[in-house]
Amino acid sequence: MHEHYTHTVGPPLLRYVTLAVGYRHAGAPPGVHVGMPSGTLTLVVPFDEPLVLSGAGLSRRTSFEGVLAGLVTAPTRIHHEGRQHGVQLALTPAGVRALFGLPAAELAGRSVELEDVVGRVASFLRDELQGYATWPERFAAIERIVLRLMRDNDSGREAAPEVMEAWGLIRRGRGSTPVAAVASQVGWSRRHLEHRFHGEFGITPKSAVRLTRFERSVAAVRDPRRSLADVAAQCGYADQSHLAREWREMAGLPPSRWRVEDGLAFVQDDRAARSAAWGHDDTH
Repeated sequence: MHEHYTHTVGPPLLRYVTLAVGYRHAGAPPGVHVGMPSGTLTLVVPFDEPLVLSGAGLSRRTSFEGVLAGLVTAPTRIHHEGRQHGVQLALTPAGVRALFGLPAAELAGRSVELEDVVGRVASFLRDELQGYATWPERFAAIERIVLRLMRDNDSGREAAPEVMEAWGLIRRGRGSTPVAAVASQVGWSRRHLEHRFHGEFGITPKSAVRLTRFERSVAAVRDPRRSLADVAAQCGYADQSHLAREWREMAGLPPSRWRVEDGLAFVQDDRAARSAAWGHDDTH
């Protein structure tokens, strides 16, 4: 069984949730999925059994009843016994502030138990979602609970507009915008930008550029018709060797290997779901 459902969030959440997916997989061999780094934070509510993660700030395999993961520049490994079932949201840094009243920096480089952030709402959310029979019903419930969280966490604390403008410039630049140009455009020195940016997101502007460029390369590598040299050139890498080095650091394996294993692992072609921060990219 391989099931993916992609939900389109309503207008109040468009700034905050870039992807919402439900998934159910069963009958596969036990293995390890690679959760790719991206420019979004990840919220996962697993059903049936806990989510078991390692890597990306975790010193050992750790079980989560619900997880909120910050921005990272290394892979998160999801260990499974051949079955997975749950929902996943990709959150913008602005979304993390709106939902939880936290800057993304407080979650950078780590994964935390959702209950540690929202308390009993986490178990309520899991129980509520498992009580519905269909994905549309579950995501309607998610939207209600998320909007309630936003109201409850309306502390009025927002990031400095210059910091958010810098983030937007980097993201819209798709990994090709020089940090100096970003600093100039927001009217800050590069040093001041780096200090304020790191304080809000937990990563440097340079790392944000790397993440954005890497994300772009993941989408390009998925196309088997594209040569890796062409992907490197299109995505702003110096050459194919540079692309491979970045992939080893950020994905834990070179793109040539991932491309083959990804093709073997996927039985569906839901590109929107597969582009999630923690897409189901298998290494067995």
